[in-house]
Amino acid sequence: MDTLIDYLSRRYRQVAEVGIGAYTRVAHALQEQGVVVVATDVNPQPQGIPVVWDDVWQPRLDLYGSAQALYAVRPPPELVPPLKELALRLAVDLIVKPLAGEPCDGRLVSGTGGFFYVYNFGTTAQEDNQEECLD
Repeated sequence: MDTLIDYLSRRYRQVAEVGIGAYTRVAHALQEQGVVVVATDVNPQPQGIPVVWDDVWQPRLDLYGSAQALYAVRPPPELVPPLKELALRLAVDLIVKPLAGEPCDGRLVSGTGGFFYVYNFGTTAQEDNQEECLD
């Protein structure tokens, strides 16, 4: 997860974790680095970080107003399409850290600390969809 945390903290000041569940390590690490994190889930659980109820299938767009990027850690594969649609509607980047072996169609970013996929829907979107190595 260190590669993901480093990537997010270097590029964005405000992010939203969609479907945070009980795994809050990324959100906490980002907050420690000064990144503002909004967390959403359909089943908010108090884990030391505020979590707001939202359903990615029918998202409340106002919750994400200040986010520069969305990210999801190990989302079920069926949630990737609505995550992409939400990011596209908000014109922000989407970063997906899938379970090992679950393919995504985004731009692969890899490093010593792991891998994830990026979908550049933000205003600084890159046309280049080539793999990026952070080492």
